[in-house]
This record gives sequence, structure tokens and C-alpha cells, in this order.
Amino acid sequence: MSKTINVHVTIDTIALAKAYSNPSKDFNNPTGIGHNFSYMIATSNTISGSGTGDLNFSAQVGDTVRFFGNSASNNFEDAILLYGIDRFGGVEVFSPFMSLTFTKNGVSPSNQNVLPAHIGSQQFWFYQSSVIIAGTENYKVVFAFYKRDENGNPILFGYFQWDPTITVTG
Repeated sequence: MSKTINVHVTIDTIALAKAYSNPSKDFNNPTGIGHNFSYMIATSNTISGSGTGDLNFSAQVGDTVRFFGNSASNNFEDAILLYGIDRFGGVEVFSPFMSLTFTKNGVSPSNQNVLPAHIGSQQFWFYQSSVIIAGTENYKVVFAFYKRDENGNPILFGYFQWDPTITVTG
């Protein structure tokens, strides 16, 4: 039975900015980074590397995989935006990824006491694909990194990428 696997990506933007002070501004040529700046968690089927930049997870043909990401500040200060999941080795197990935004009721704090919760319309964004064939794919997670300028407005800091793995068993 097919299922949806959610992959949450969190980037340590403070450490990343310190380590890469002059990143690529060309979205077609992102700066490669070490795996120590990214943290990934899958909702199921983790093979190894949960909570690291080396997440390896499995899926079945027909599964849906959704990637979503943020900075460690939940995009409040620095922000990231995933814009590519690209194969660089192995079998191409994913269909082309597409950006999807869903609007549905969500939960947020209603006041300083948090509860009772406020239920209201929110937007949820995913970078989504279907698993189309069995095999092991090495892929790149590609993202834009935005920092706030002196006026508090987000401006592009640079484009980055690194390379985890997926294994599709059947």
C-alpha cells in the first residue's frame, strides 16, 4: 500500500554563513556544503542517519515523498527555500519534483498562554515527487538561503547543495 513519506530538512544557517562567507549567487551552480550543516528526519523508513545530513531512507514504488525545510529559527530570522532535488548518481527513482502549496486549517497559539489554540487558515508548502522505480539514488538537496538586511528584509545570501541517498526496494 502506497504512503506519503515526509522529509523535514533543517539548516544551521548561522554556522553555514560563518563557514561560507562568499557562496554562489547562481541558482544553477550552488555551493556544495558539508553534511554537518543540515539535519534531516523522515517520518518513516529510515535506514540510517536520522537527524543528520546523511539521511538514507527507503520507499516503495508508488510512494509519495515530500521534502520541506526551514532554518533552525523556523525561517523567522534566516530562511531557506528548497528548490531542487536532483539525481547525480544511481538509479533515477523519483519522478520530477514539483512545488505544491496547500491551504488548510492549522493550529497556532491564540495568545501568550498558547492555549486554547487558534484554528485558522494556513499555507503549507512541499517539494513533492512520486517514487517510480526500485533502486538506489544519490541526489542533491538544493536550497536558497536568505538573510535579513539592516532593515529586517530578507535578501539572498546564496545557493547551496549537499547529497543524501534514497533506497527503493520494490
